[in-house]
Amino acid sequence: MATSLTDRLFRLYYTTKFFPLRKERLIRRQAGARHGFVGLQIDGLSAPHLRKALDRGYLPHIGRLLENGYALREYQAGLPSTTPAAQAAIFYGEAGNIPAFRWYDKKTGQLLSCNDPDQVQIFREQLFGGKKGLLAGGSSYSNILDGGAARSVFTVSSPHPQTLFGRFGGLRILLLGLLHPLRVLRLAGATVLEYVAHQFDRRRFRQLRPWRLEEGLFPLIRIFCNVILRELQTFGVIADIYAGVPAIYTTYSGYDELAHHFGPGSRPALKNLKYTDKRIGEILRLLRHAPGAEYTLVILSDHGQTPGYPFRDRFGATLGEAVSAFLRQNQQATVSAGPLEFTNIQLNYLGEELDARRQGWRHRLFVTTRDYMQKRLRQLVPETLRVDPEGGVVITYSSSLAHLYLTGERRRLDWQEVEAAQPLLLRFLTTHKGIGFVIGRGPQGEICFFHRQGRLCLGLEEEPAEQEVAFLRPYGNPAALLPELCRFAADEVCGDLILFGAYDGVEIACFDDQVGGHGSVGGEQLYPFLILPQGHPVLSREHLHGHTFLYWDVFLPCLTPSDSPDI
Repeated sequence: MATSLTDRLFRLYYTTKFFPLRKERLIRRQAGARHGFVGLQIDGLSAPHLRKALDRGYLPHIGRLLENGYALREYQAGLPSTTPAAQAAIFYGEAGNIPAFRWYDKKTGQLLSCNDPDQVQIFREQLFGGKKGLLAGGSSYSNILDGGAARSVFTVSSPHPQTLFGRFGGLRILLLGLLHPLRVLRLAGATVLEYVAHQFDRRRFRQLRPWRLEEGLFPLIRIFCNVILRELQTFGVIADIYAGVPAIYTTYSGYDELAHHFGPGSRPALKNLKYTDKRIGEILRLLRHAPGAEYTLVILSDHGQTPGYPFRDRFGATLGEAVSAFLRQNQQATVSAGPLEFTNIQLNYLGEELDARRQGWRHRLFVTTRDYMQKRLRQLVPETLRVDPEGGVVITYSSSLAHLYLTGERRRLDWQEVEAAQPLLLRFLTTHKGIGFVIGRGPQGEICFFHRQGRLCLGLEEEPAEQEVAFLRPYGNPAALLPELCRFAADEVCGDLILFGAYDGVEIACFDDQVGGHGSVGGEQLYPFLILPQGHPVLSREHLHGHTFLYWDVFLPCLTPSDSPDI
């Protein structure tokens, strides 16, 4: 009786709260009973660090969920262990063709970065144009890829992007604001508290750690991800649940940002999960009392993070600077290093317009602002090493993974061609203490591993001896890692050489200016988590690896046939 009364009160509350969405909910109800899913991704949170946060009491709502009908399962992430590659597999069921968070397209000579919406849209259309994604007819909030969603808000790539205001309409967003004054006040207050917390965390971090990370734009990114974005994406998700949208997927990215900056097991990163857990609690409450469809809730992460150290701080130079110094000493190429190209492109649109006009105060203001922004962005965004096209080198790196390309050829070179063009480069890379091992392709397509103890080349279906893969033991179980490394390294879009940060079993070398790394192998970065209803068939499997099983075996079965992408 008490439960029934509570349920009625909550239904009345949500009916009033989402009054502007009543017609949308009614239309879907009249179309017949429908099934769907709500996917909540906590970016960068490994299963070990999730358990640590549970033990410390930072995740009470998730903890109660696990005590009442849900189960936690660890799985092995695919390579690269990054959000764009993971979401490509989750939303489209296909792995590959996204070799890192940023990479160089040798065919077009273009640098692609998942920080840039235009560049993400380019490779999205190349890989998935015309394909019906998992989120077709549904909603994408705060993701890298849109998954074919009809409604994409705060999503980096989408052919049909929308703002939250556009989703509800101006009058309705005003009405919803009036109906949620506490949320508006909470947003304002949390912004101030987050800034104060950052100042405290920064001072404490400098006292406890030897690394000196540049702040750059991180304080603004922290406030945006942990306050503004988290509130707005949660609001969008619960509104869609009430309206009965069949497929809903959102990514909470605050932990990942803090873990990169302070460490994945640090107090700031783990404590931040408490506030994400509160937003998840709001979603759980609505799912219990007033959902617009029969939803399966899936909580997961796409990868973890491994504690690390900045390559620059440990070795006195960035990876780009180290390779640049080697080339200057040993080769004839002209070398230059700088920020990612998209920074210049975006700022130069305005510059071209101003240059066409009389150079007055507006032009001087632009030049000053541009120089300042490029300087600050250079501190935050990893550099790219570029060499002139006559036998030069391009290196892109993302966290603990790097790709090295030789320019001048539009195809991927084998390691012998690299050696012929840049003698001693492979030796320099494999003997550097910040690089664990290097992968290249052989002349016959075999996968070749270069490490301090020697070289290992494997053909298709070839099984190496146990001692031959001993160099992989610090990174995990060689038998589990080797097939994924070979699959990844065979991708045509990978660099001519692929560099993996050195890992000693505790910390990994981060080529970016970070103290938490992912993208490669070694440590917690390869072990994300999955939370599903108890009894789900996936939970009984012995081995879960990669991300494509999430598309085929977790999310796709939640949809009715009319909503399913493969129908």
